[in-house]
Amino acid sequence: MPISPNTPPSSLWQLVAPHLGLIALSFTLSRLTYELHELVTPYVAYIQGVDLLFLPAGIKLVLIMVAGWRGAVGCGLSLLSLSTRFWPDLEPVWLLLYSTLSVGTTWLVVGVMLRQMALGPTLEGLNFWELVQIDMVNTVLHGIAVNGYFWTLGLRSSETFWPAALAMTLGDFLGTGVIMLLVLLVARVLVPATK
Repeated sequence: MPISPNTPPSSLWQLVAPHLGLIALSFTLSRLTYELHELVTPYVAYIQGVDLLFLPAGIKLVLIMVAGWRGAVGCGLSLLSLSTRFWPDLEPVWLLLYSTLSVGTTWLVVGVMLRQMALGPTLEGLNFWELVQIDMVNTVLHGIAVNGYFWTLGLRSSETFWPAALAMTLGDFLGTGVIMLLVLLVARVLVPATK
């Protein structure tokens, strides 16, 4: 149904509500994952903003693959709301750019790779190795982009740029692997295999 000045408010709400629901769900799941991840942060921290196992990267990838731009918006808002914890001295505009870059990189990679793999919005036909490819391309590009951004802000030196980017890539890749295994286990419990 097209939106026009004469569209009744109830019809407008019916168009917007599903999007807001997915954004809110993505925000909540992303936020909860960050909160739970803080329990393991002391054991996996590498340097400021980089963990060698980063669970929120996995939930971000899953939510963007499943909910598209709505998942990206929810994850971006979650990251923005949490970013003052890890970068308390940065101005809000730099935190907004950081959140946009982090989530935008994943959204762009997912969009391009799903089109290249000719997978529809239901992800029907997605196999394990394609998922690994999407995760690998995403984590490499994300690690380089985000640490490049930190370097431009003076938060990374030239000497620490590549080690931090590689550590972030590893942490995001491993974190996504853990989340994907959890998703698989939940799916098997909810939808048992038929014989």
